[in-house]
Amino acid sequence: MPPVRHIVYECIPGAYAGGVQKMVFELASAQRRAGADVEIWAPDGVRAGSVEDHGGLPIRYFMPDYELGLAKSHRLERALSALPQGAVLHAHNSFHPLNLQVGRAAGRHALRHFFSPHGALDPVLLRGWSWKPLKKRIYLRLFKLRSLNLADGLFALTPLEAQGLREIGVTAPVHVVPNGISPVAVASADEGAAFRRRLAVPDDAKVILFVGRITPKKRIEDVIRALAELPSHVHLVIAGNPEAEPDYAGRLRGEVRSAACEHRVHWAGFLDERAKAAAYAAADVFVHASESEGMALAILEAMSAGLPAVVTEGCYMGEAAAAGALVQCAQGPSALAEGLTSALADPATTRRLGAAGREYVTRAHDWATIARRTLEIYGGRV
Repeated sequence: MPPVRHIVYECIPGAYAGGVQKMVFELASAQRRAGADVEIWAPDGVRAGSVEDHGGLPIRYFMPDYELGLAKSHRLERALSALPQGAVLHAHNSFHPLNLQVGRAAGRHALRHFFSPHGALDPVLLRGWSWKPLKKRIYLRLFKLRSLNLADGLFALTPLEAQGLREIGVTAPVHVVPNGISPVAVASADEGAAFRRRLAVPDDAKVILFVGRITPKKRIEDVIRALAELPSHVHLVIAGNPEAEPDYAGRLRGEVRSAACEHRVHWAGFLDERAKAAAYAAADVFVHASESEGMALAILEAMSAGLPAVVTEGCYMGEAAAAGALVQCAQGPSALAEGLTSALADPATTRRLGAAGREYVTRAHDWATIARRTLEIYGGRV
């Protein structure tokens, strides 16, 4: 197998890695365990010039360059150009000039290269005339789409994401390969009880848990409105950094006041891996109400911990729903309230959903299987 280089805008492996960072690190690690010559390359002004070793996986850092406020790395591009013919590049972070550099280097030196949009090119996120989707459409039309279509392939996390890529004009081969998941730690009942006490959650409460970024596309306001439709003994724990987007967090606090649910909503802040395991042990059901997700690792982690999950259709977990591994519902508070009610109907239902979710992610989202499949695709054997 020729050398494989994953290119990502930033890489912070370990307890603070999340989202794309964590997925890239886990995929590259699994490919390394499968015997491939794999490294992660990333721009980083602090660690530039260094190489870190993480269990045999090298992470190589390059000095970024800033042009018009956009981070690129000419040093990284030159290093790509020095790779031997036959090397494979796999780039992440869709709306970033670094990906254009990867495509340019691959074209000049006949290197096979692939892109993973991670759900960022969902047509839902490109609609409307506000600045953010408009800027994305302009960038896509002027720069990104041509680069994507010159690639040897793209990776979509779900069939729906693959369909969306075709809708926006992608003609390159698209391979559907889901995110993987490493089994998460499961805390003890005592640790779960301590987590509840820290947040002043009553012992007899049923707990709905959200873990993720506090950002508008997550539609956390719909979860709060759904909570208002549920019995008073059902509480909501929101775990994530509210300071990341303080205006949105402020609107959510307003939703809580409007719903008269102040005593039923608990803000946990950012959780490290140990605290997250305690949160899973403290909760009865996990919820995500996103309008668009590639494939949220938070959902897979909760399922891996045996926590029943209720998600909206925008989370693109239809295959798991079809397998009976979670509850999927339409967007909106009333549909969420109905889905949560079904998951909390009785202890036997809750246990069955939790066990089905754990079995499903163990079978369908195993990193070793996913690593082998991606390596076959790199080699043109799929």
